[in-house]
Amino acid sequence: MLQKSPEPGRDLTRIPLPRITYPPVVPPGDDARVWLSASGLLVLVWAGLAWPWLSGQVTIPWDAKAHFHAQMVFLAQSIHRGESPFWAPFVFGGHPQIADPQSLIFSPPHLLLASLTPDPTMRMVDGVTFLGLLFGAFGVLGFGRDRRWHPAAALVAAIAFAYGGAASWRIQHTGQIFSLIYFPWALWMLERGLRLGSARYGALAGLFAALTALDPDQVAFLTLVALGGYVVAYWMTGGAFVERFRATFRPLLVGLVVGLAIIALPTIMVLNFAADSNRPHFTIADAEMGSLHPSSLLTLLVANLFGTIGPNDRYWGAPSVHWPYIVNLVVARNMANFYMGVLPFAAIVLWLTSRRAYGHRFMALGIMFVLMILYALGKYTPLFGVLYHALPGVSLFRRPADSLFLVSALGAFLAGFGLDHLIRRGEEIGRGAMVALGGLVVAGFAAAIGLAIWLGKLQQSMLDILIAFGFVAATLVVVLLVRPIALRRPVLAAAAFAALLAADFGWNMRPNDSTGLPMAEYEAMRLDTQNDTILELRKRIVEDGTRRDRVEIAGLGFHWPNLGLVHGFENTLGYNPLRLKHYVTATGAGDQVAGIDQHNFAPLFPSYRSPFANLMGLRFIAIGAPIAKVDPRVRTNPLPLVARTKDAYIYENPDALPRVMVVNEAQIVDQTRLLQFGEWPGTDFRRVAYIERTSLPLPRTRFGGTARITRYTNTEITVETDAQRGGVLLLNDIWHPWWFAEIDGKSTPVLRANGIFRAVILPAGVNTVTFRFEPMRGVLRRFLMAAGFLPG
Repeated sequence: MLQKSPEPGRDLTRIPLPRITYPPVVPPGDDARVWLSASGLLVLVWAGLAWPWLSGQVTIPWDAKAHFHAQMVFLAQSIHRGESPFWAPFVFGGHPQIADPQSLIFSPPHLLLASLTPDPTMRMVDGVTFLGLLFGAFGVLGFGRDRRWHPAAALVAAIAFAYGGAASWRIQHTGQIFSLIYFPWALWMLERGLRLGSARYGALAGLFAALTALDPDQVAFLTLVALGGYVVAYWMTGGAFVERFRATFRPLLVGLVVGLAIIALPTIMVLNFAADSNRPHFTIADAEMGSLHPSSLLTLLVANLFGTIGPNDRYWGAPSVHWPYIVNLVVARNMANFYMGVLPFAAIVLWLTSRRAYGHRFMALGIMFVLMILYALGKYTPLFGVLYHALPGVSLFRRPADSLFLVSALGAFLAGFGLDHLIRRGEEIGRGAMVALGGLVVAGFAAAIGLAIWLGKLQQSMLDILIAFGFVAATLVVVLLVRPIALRRPVLAAAAFAALLAADFGWNMRPNDSTGLPMAEYEAMRLDTQNDTILELRKRIVEDGTRRDRVEIAGLGFHWPNLGLVHGFENTLGYNPLRLKHYVTATGAGDQVAGIDQHNFAPLFPSYRSPFANLMGLRFIAIGAPIAKVDPRVRTNPLPLVARTKDAYIYENPDALPRVMVVNEAQIVDQTRLLQFGEWPGTDFRRVAYIERTSLPLPRTRFGGTARITRYTNTEITVETDAQRGGVLLLNDIWHPWWFAEIDGKSTPVLRANGIFRAVILPAGVNTVTFRFEPMRGVLRRFLMAAGFLPG
């Protein structure tokens, strides 16, 4: 039976401070066999709820496929080709994967899968996501056992963590899911480390906190804030602040060192990339567009009140066209759903209205839970504005709604505390708590019905309201039946609650347009696809010693822009919220180009018939409508239509230039101004390269030369040149400060040319030029330049 933590040593809870007290007699439910049974029930419920995805009936859609699956395939393919995955030439003309927090390079489960197979299928990748949620759920279960919760309470909390709230509604946001799954383990190990003064558990806490932060999104940021809040609460609860601080200094220091050792390199990479990206930070007005409307709180009680599950045009929550006034927000319908199960909701309310929830360190979880809800509401409460200006880091993120992940996770822990309190000390629950719970339920149903009447949606929503009422009634019945036997029959109690949650989540979190679509929707993402557009592009694209054709895919659907990562063709666009700023300025490339209305041009790239399109080597355009609808300028000089497939019109640009050229002359041009205004000094790009300012002597000769690519990989390119009087080697790949070059083994600067491309000044003769992507060297050079040790 579990009496104390498995690590021997001084237990700091012996310090006479206010803390949770345990029952005088250890209940039978603390038997290890009972916890093993609870673990088995957790796996059983997890497998049952995940089965539609694990069996291949559906797959996690949207971002999980359009962005993360493509990243996963690129990572696996690169590893099995023996190439570095640190740079991807297949989206946005070239992208620094090593610095992209969503590239999955630093995600241990995904890296493991990528190392095991060159073809990670959709079921495999979905399986990794669900296994991650199970891993997190076991962290909740372990925390509950340490806190001596009743096993049924710990099991409910674990299931609620894995399938409640954002863990289900936003399962397609793979990066944020994997920022969430390590939180229970970080909190569990942090609690042990603080309570026991243990460096070992402090190190484990640092490990799991670092794993959370490897994808430094807003969920990771808020998770670290929550962990920090818990530490402060541990120090502040009681009158022995100094003693507690001293006793916890060692585990916290060890955890900090371990965590920093893990996240230092990825964080440095990301910060460097962010500084040169299209979104180094967001204004408060932009961020507040990602707020949740207060009406979303009604989904705590009625999961499908607004039609989250069902056709998109029937969704009537805010924002949607069904509201009588404009709700100026940019959040998808699945982002605005709080539902985490009736039983967890009731347990949370009972705990937060109990005296036992306060006066000790665990009250931090309740405080953070409330703060995260207020944070999610964004502009509708004063809190977000205060934190935006006062808390460093908030301005880096675009959606306060992302805090819903922490609402769900913290809510799971609070549900465990509350259900344990109900089972063990139900007689202590006062009339006030029951009135509060009943009042919230009645008020919630009344508000849901009233809102539906106001917007004329009562007929549409009545069935879902009745179903929600049914789950409330079923939960009440199960609790009344199970509580009297829970202490004597803990496994039976756990099984009853598990069955209740399985039914609740099985219905209210069932696969829908936001969380589970048929795999056939994503057939084009298979490596062995028979999609006629992909096959047509593969047949036409040429990659040889001078020519490497680029393509542009636009308006073919949400999952198409990143298909270059899967099929190995070089797309000028892609899908990623984080992009190189100079490339965005040059091309107008946005986050996504699922529809033709999302396509943009730019001053330097005003048309598919333009000098810049030719420089990029943009040979083929696969577009979802006749090209003139996107680019009216081509009406006067049309591009030939070379194929018409089920998905796309495919056009060819016959004027696309080679990938490598030796040109006679270099002229200094302000690259920033060139991007801004798109005014070329001349357009004879086979003769002149327009380069950034350099101290190197500029070539000017009547004689040209030849260049031929002999090796082209993700991060290394070799070019053989023959320029008897010297010249400029122009490589029409995206310039980035982490690319370096050598001529016959001797280092030479990589100059920015023609706005966004790479150039090297060639000496006379036959030479071998090697370009290498070296991110660590690039970061070090930037640091030395900032410190004044190298010229800028």
